[in-house]
Amino acid sequence: MKVLNYERILKSIPRSRISPRNRIQIHKEHVPPVRPKVSIVLLDWTCRERFNTLDWLLKQNVSKDLYELIWVELYERVVPEVLEKADTVIACHQKGMYHKHEGYNQGLLYSHGEIVTICDSDAVFPGDFISSVLRSFDATRNNPPRPLVLMHHELRTSLFYPADLKEAEQLKEARWGWWPLNPNAGACLSIRRQDAIQFGGFDEHPSFRGYLCGPYELGWRLVNAGVPEVWHDLSVVLWHFAHPDPVGVNGLKPVLKNMIENTYPHVDLHALRAVEAFSTGRFQPLKENPKIFKMRMSERQIGTDFEKKYADMTGQKGFSRWLVFCLHVEMVLDVVWTLLLNRSLAFVRAVVRGLLGERGVSYLRKFKRRFQKSETQNPNEPVLLEAYEHFNLVQYRDVIYGVPQSLGAVNFHDQSQRSHPAIVPGDSIEKVKEQIEDVKQLN
Repeated sequence: MKVLNYERILKSIPRSRISPRNRIQIHKEHVPPVRPKVSIVLLDWTCRERFNTLDWLLKQNVSKDLYELIWVELYERVVPEVLEKADTVIACHQKGMYHKHEGYNQGLLYSHGEIVTICDSDAVFPGDFISSVLRSFDATRNNPPRPLVLMHHELRTSLFYPADLKEAEQLKEARWGWWPLNPNAGACLSIRRQDAIQFGGFDEHPSFRGYLCGPYELGWRLVNAGVPEVWHDLSVVLWHFAHPDPVGVNGLKPVLKNMIENTYPHVDLHALRAVEAFSTGRFQPLKENPKIFKMRMSERQIGTDFEKKYADMTGQKGFSRWLVFCLHVEMVLDVVWTLLLNRSLAFVRAVVRGLLGERGVSYLRKFKRRFQKSETQNPNEPVLLEAYEHFNLVQYRDVIYGVPQSLGAVNFHDQSQRSHPAIVPGDSIEKVKEQIEDVKQLN
């Protein structure tokens, strides 16, 4: 078996395939002079009927330079009102069934805030929403946010959005018929950006396509990693008015077009894979965004140049199944070859020993070492011949030594160590073995 096989395996790893064409289109990009504290990511998949959520978020009681608004469209629609009011506008140009988590990751990648908040993009926000997020993270202009998974409550109603709504305070009145509060894990989530990157961003596994998904998936994995989860105070609850949805929980009858957006099984309307990750304690996503993977890996602090050669050996995809299969086959073949070779050599040695006897074999070894020129071995260095009855038989110059294995390493250049009373010397292997047998009988 070849012990150092790095180069051999490296050559067997196929080069990364050319990445697919980047479909992400940036229609407007925010480059703040000073890093904001909060990045609000709002998602659309060409389904939003109204865009006044941006107005509610622009009426916060903190300075606008403390936060930014990022609008992510999963398909290609660009709304002039969004282009005007949002700081960054991204179109993902997805095909087929939408994938919200891919959109969340684009918002994460283009965010500048220390805190990233994934919000329901058609909710009404109270005027102190941003300031309450900063308080929850103990974040000020000069202090970084603490690690936290901040989940936001959202109240829902069967009523449609009122055209005459002017102030969020009006929604605290009983006439709106808000349903009993139910923790809605898909509504809104705030986390530190560095935590989101460190744990691979939002999972882009195909099972999260369609309606049944949400930012809680990453939040639960952060909880698994030891980040505390807190549900936001009800004084800053979000409000959500009715519109058609795929599961019909708002009292409106769902249509087939909406129902087929449920692409994978769920647990209480939570994505099955998200619940599985939470329950099994998994930290990393099943499928990580390549750019987030590259960003996360670049932040590692590796101790030595020796380790660096392994750090990027495979890339994101890891070792291929074919390479692992070939290495397994090589291991088996190596065992079989070594076994056959040892058996063959043992047979040859037995034949030679039977023809020449122990004395003849001893002379043959002396002859071989005296006249064989070796480029790698110094004739004045000790040579291990074989093991016999818990003794190592070592030849040093013209003397054979029987060294008890319990002694460990012996420096044969040191006369005092060679003269150890437990070491049995002799001028042939046969005589040393006879002395070892005598020692055994005495003991």
